[in-house]
Amino acid sequence: MYTCCCNDGSFDNRRCSCHRYELPTWAKFDLGKSPVYWKTMNGLAPTAGERLKLFYNPAANSMVPNEDFGIAFNGGFNQPIMCGAEPRVMLQKIRGKADPPIYTIQIGIPKHALSLIFSFTNGTEWDGPYRLQFQVPKAWRNKPTEFFTEGLAQELSQEGACDRAIFPDSNILITRCAMVGNLNVDGGDRCNLDLVPGCIDPSSPYYNPLANVDDGSCPPYSDSED
Repeated sequence: MYTCCCNDGSFDNRRCSCHRYELPTWAKFDLGKSPVYWKTMNGLAPTAGERLKLFYNPAANSMVPNEDFGIAFNGGFNQPIMCGAEPRVMLQKIRGKADPPIYTIQIGIPKHALSLIFSFTNGTEWDGPYRLQFQVPKAWRNKPTEFFTEGLAQELSQEGACDRAIFPDSNILITRCAMVGNLNVDGGDRCNLDLVPGCIDPSSPYYNPLANVDDGSCPPYSDSED
């Protein structure tokens, strides 16, 4: 299995390498001088087992959003990459006539995830790959790579695990993504999402086993950006 996602959306460590991405200031991101920003739910560094929101500003690299779906996210955890299947539509956030829109997606970081390798696409062009490193619990910091690879594989082997790990924002309204055929590297139309909003936390009393998009109904989690 290939271990690196390339600018054309494929996975091939023979033709490219992924670089670790450092957090810019919000001002730099907002002005389109940096393409990626992220925010964790607890305000700390991205950590395994926690949630974060990724922001993308396509203007930073002159990517023109697709007229039908805007921008899509493609990425997965660790190497070899897990959950890196078809691209996922991001939520568009309109900022007014003067500023171009930005796009967001939420990441529920698995407990055994060491990194997230990801790219963005408008259906014909790709921006990436980027690499986001995660902090791990102190008790696991001296564990071998195989410990995380095997643990992550077990975590993500559960039905719907990847959909719970990488998912659209709670107020996304689309029910399917009308993506062009060449959005998927190996061809074909595999992008019917059939999104079902609801609580996706199995430990919550409000858990909806049919839901595949978090709609914010699982207290005490809040999707606030403030």
